[in-house]
Amino acid sequence: MNEYSLILPGLEESVAKCRPDLRHAQLVQTLARFPALEGATLRATRGGDGSIYMQRRKVVRPDGSVEHDDHEAWLEVQLRVDDGNAKVTYARLSQQGYRLSRCDITRLHLACDRGGEDQANFLQIDIDLCDDRVHCALFRGRYFDEPRTLRDLVDVAEGEAVGEDERAPISVHYELRRVVDVAKFVDLAEQLEEQQRANLRAREYVVTMGDGSKKTQSHADLDPGFERFRSRTRRLFEDWRASSAGRSGARFCEHWLLQFSEWTDPSSRTRYLSVVPLWTFSKKLAEVNARSGDVYGLFSKLQTIDRRVGVPFGWYFYMLHGNRVHDGAGERVLEAAEGGLIVLPEHDYRVLRNWADRRYGF
Repeated sequence: MNEYSLILPGLEESVAKCRPDLRHAQLVQTLARFPALEGATLRATRGGDGSIYMQRRKVVRPDGSVEHDDHEAWLEVQLRVDDGNAKVTYARLSQQGYRLSRCDITRLHLACDRGGEDQANFLQIDIDLCDDRVHCALFRGRYFDEPRTLRDLVDVAEGEAVGEDERAPISVHYELRRVVDVAKFVDLAEQLEEQQRANLRAREYVVTMGDGSKKTQSHADLDPGFERFRSRTRRLFEDWRASSAGRSGARFCEHWLLQFSEWTDPSSRTRYLSVVPLWTFSKKLAEVNARSGDVYGLFSKLQTIDRRVGVPFGWYFYMLHGNRVHDGAGERVLEAAEGGLIVLPEHDYRVLRNWADRRYGF
């Protein structure tokens, strides 16, 4: 349990009982029955194309029933039956018609906006749609070296894929991954970064100069301005609020959601929280080559992105993450605005100027 996760009694069980459908309508209706999640809306999906799947496979008998839920654990038991002789285990099981399943995952990202000036004031609900089907034969028909260990058996476990007509479903269901209070996550991420900055402020470095002499310098001497701006997670939301994006009335969680990660350094016990933005725009966006053509053509392409995603200054946030707008676009637009070639609203200019002074991205 952590400080930013929201635990709602009965939610996990209710999600698991929902019948999957193409529009996930029953799932959304189920979430709405929980007072904290009223207004939850499906904003983005990832996967569902075979790109995300569980490593663990089910072992399926020839009649379609499930022998075991974890193929690695099952192979370990089978190896013990043969007194650790992996070659015998391989030969024995290869003749019995076993198959392995694969659980393909579609990641569903929903948001429940709680309004207010803070663009991070929303809940994000992450749910997996798990589609577990018969996928392949147990064991490859050929291998370079005969299996000698459990690891060898696991490595050759995935055999020839079955035909589409043989990919019988085993289980299709939803699994709740988490409900994140994004405002709390951002607050905590900023607190942790401030602790890290305090550690940097206390550091001193002995630097060898060009003439061989040594000089003691602080972190601020080596990295001026490292404390000028807030954490990049906070800046993401502050930039949205301050720019034309937020001023237009568009809410961040209507257009972007987040991948969350947390890690603790085992040696220093320093805790890190970070995010990667996920755009919710479901259509293709053309890549903007920031280095080709004149600045007027570049700015026109960026404004086209704004129109397509329905957010003024939206291109800036695609520059912060993704491969649609490269950071060279920000450099050229800023230079053109300061040179009087194009006109930016003052609030957008300030956001872009601050980004150039202390760049960040994801």
